[in-house]
Amino acid sequence: MSVRSIFFVFATMMCISAVQLIRISFFPHSASYQLTSEQQKQDIQQVLSDINQKSAFAALDPGKKHKFNLAAQRLLLANLPHTNSSVFQIRLQALLSTLNDPAISVTLPQSAPKSNVLTSFQGVLHHDGKHWLAFMSIREHLDEDYPYLTHIDGLPIARWVSAAQQYIPDSLKLSAIEQSRWISRINQLRQDIGLPLSDSAQFTFTNSAGDSIQRTMRLGSSSDSNNDVSYSATLVHKQASLARDTLQYPAYSAPKEMFFKRLEASTSNPILLDIRQLTSIDNRLNQWINDNVAPRYTPYNSTIGLIKYKRFPSSTSATFSKQAFFPLEDLPFFVQTQLETVGFNRQFDATQAFSHWLVRRTEEYSNAASEKRQLHLLVDSSCQQECEWLTLRAASWPNVSLLGEQTRGSLSPRHSLKLKQSGINIKYSAALTYSAQGKLISGIGISPHIALTGLALNQPKTPHLIATESKSPKRLSAGSKPISAKTLP
Repeated sequence: MSVRSIFFVFATMMCISAVQLIRISFFPHSASYQLTSEQQKQDIQQVLSDINQKSAFAALDPGKKHKFNLAAQRLLLANLPHTNSSVFQIRLQALLSTLNDPAISVTLPQSAPKSNVLTSFQGVLHHDGKHWLAFMSIREHLDEDYPYLTHIDGLPIARWVSAAQQYIPDSLKLSAIEQSRWISRINQLRQDIGLPLSDSAQFTFTNSAGDSIQRTMRLGSSSDSNNDVSYSATLVHKQASLARDTLQYPAYSAPKEMFFKRLEASTSNPILLDIRQLTSIDNRLNQWINDNVAPRYTPYNSTIGLIKYKRFPSSTSATFSKQAFFPLEDLPFFVQTQLETVGFNRQFDATQAFSHWLVRRTEEYSNAASEKRQLHLLVDSSCQQECEWLTLRAASWPNVSLLGEQTRGSLSPRHSLKLKQSGINIKYSAALTYSAQGKLISGIGISPHIALTGLALNQPKTPHLIATESKSPKRLSAGSKPISAKTLP
């Protein structure tokens, strides 16, 4: 072989090595959508390690943590069959549901191929307090003459509710909104029930006389299958009809300018405001609330609530300062004293598993309006993060009423974990949240003053239902006794 040939081979090998090094540096691992048993176990081990180290709900209840660890160990010892990432996602959802954390979400990467195991009912299910109803568009029943859904694939709807419950945290098991979200995932539940997968489902409907009909409906890919739980509000309510004078906070940034123009120009009193799609801090909305609704300042009024995050080696309070939390000790002494007079106990449940108290306060806003307006806030189990912080702040104000369902109980900052083999992303609670009175809110939520079903909440007669409500509103009591962090929701 000539010197030129040897040089050429050597140069080629060097180029190949350089390309490989560049690929490894910038793309260290490509997620696999067909997973071997070993790849699944590597991801399960990663989940196990991260949850035990950082999850607030695992630390909250040692019993739930033990159950989670046993389930994970059984999977690690099992001979897991080769499968695709969609089936593995469902397996992880079932595993993580044992933690009872309402913030849990398990999502596939956007590039993951569509799988029929994730196809779902493309309409909207509602519960009117007695019957399940199916809608395909705004106020349009699947069949007006036979409105009540009683069976899917020949099985009573109660059987599907039961199958869905394994994915629903205890605090949300009675939520019709959350049940609807999971029942719609028909192919996913078919796996648990033992039915074959199909691209369609048979629905049985009845009328008030007891007559029934059957309709076969095609299933489709749902955006909710690959996204965070925050999409549940959009999914469940996207085809509902809100009262004409209800202002709905938009899920996306584009319509926000129009929303604020309507809000600031509104002369309604009370004003109906749907905040279920509010997920991040909006200073403009907070300014309007302060100017038009918030009562006069009280010593602890600027403190919305407190959190305690799960300790782990690299955790510090600075991590949460970017999310509007700071140490309790930074509050003025007088404000700290006032918190204690309304029920807060800084020494309550001081364990090594959790940090010292961090406080969430409101921004400093000027109160412009001399006469405060009445406000009705529409909430349900899809209300979480900033929606719940605003609800928690306003729940005890005398001029505010909460309408709908219990909120989610998911106010905490979240940890995010991307699994190395499957590319699946997992989010879960990093902390526990308490009211200013020391009452546990995480995993429990905030009760409405006026309970309305999802169906009633989204109909034009909502103002009439509010006007005829005879119950006196319940308020968050300043004297509420703290709930132990070791008490289950």
